[in-house]
Amino acid sequence: MKMIQFSRLTRAMLLASTALAAPHLTYANVNLPLPTGQYVTPTAPAGAVQQQLNPGLAAYPNFVAGEAVRSRLSPDGTTLAIICAGQNTLYTPAGVLDTANSTQYIFLYNVAGTNRTKPVLTQVIHQANAHVGLVWAPDGNTLYAAGGNDDAVYAYTKSGGTWTQSAKIALGHGATHANQGVGLGVQPNAGVLGISPDGNTLVAANNYNDSICVIDTATGTVRYEHDLRPWFANNEATNGVPGGTYPFAVVLKDNGTAYVSANRDREVVVVDISSPTAGHLIKRIKLDGNPLGTTLNAARTTLYVAQDNADEVAVIDTATNASSPTSTPTLRPRC
Repeated sequence: MKMIQFSRLTRAMLLASTALAAPHLTYANVNLPLPTGQYVTPTAPAGAVQQQLNPGLAAYPNFVAGEAVRSRLSPDGTTLAIICAGQNTLYTPAGVLDTANSTQYIFLYNVAGTNRTKPVLTQVIHQANAHVGLVWAPDGNTLYAAGGNDDAVYAYTKSGGTWTQSAKIALGHGATHANQGVGLGVQPNAGVLGISPDGNTLVAANNYNDSICVIDTATGTVRYEHDLRPWFANNEATNGVPGGTYPFAVVLKDNGTAYVSANRDREVVVVDISSPTAGHLIKRIKLDGNPLGTTLNAARTTLYVAQDNADEVAVIDTATNASSPTSTPTLRPRC
């Protein structure tokens, strides 16, 4: 019997074609090898369900909203919220812009009980603009969504089984910066949101203003804006030093400490926001890569920071605000 030896590339192509012909095999715990010696892991775990983000527009029955950028599960685990921030521009058959439907979308799913394996879409909210900010109040009664270049945070509350907008919290850059971010022709952009455990303080990362806005949720107003750059008086008060630019993610360890990832400067900025009138720098934690996603463990004693361009996750002790290089996992593909 003659044995046929296949090249690495041929083997990879054969495996890939087999997966396409029998897609159920992609759920198996098998990695597909590439010519580089690396592997492609399965596209989804066993039992995963894919659903299109179709908002159910009568005039556009096949329209699927683009750029789902953030999902958040309600504190009681029964409602899944997903926000889109894409190019969702629609035109009528006559070629006229459909302004009412050319918006961003928030999808709300019932995932209670048996719906956990097949989420049921219960409501779709239109929002003019959006970015990556989406967070639930700890009591689950309010959902906050970033308005992107609307320079605002939207609040939604449930009434009679329906979520409706209860507030639009203006972040104020139109008044102080002539509706500008940092730089000529740059608009402000409300990004990731973080909320305190008691639900009284909401923090919005201002991507293009190198700052955060600290918001009082009871009044729906901004208490103050804290610039993250070193020149600011409540930081180092030092000119000509990099730091704090392009803030992306923000999480609150407690009711008075915010961790903000400064994407451009590869650092996490720790800010004391306990004062009702002004924030103060606690520390800058330097990282290898560009910090993007952040999350705390359940005890809020450890902060995990995903680092772009480094393929690492920083592990930060929130008691000492020190990053542990020995416990930083790398995310490079297995060879």
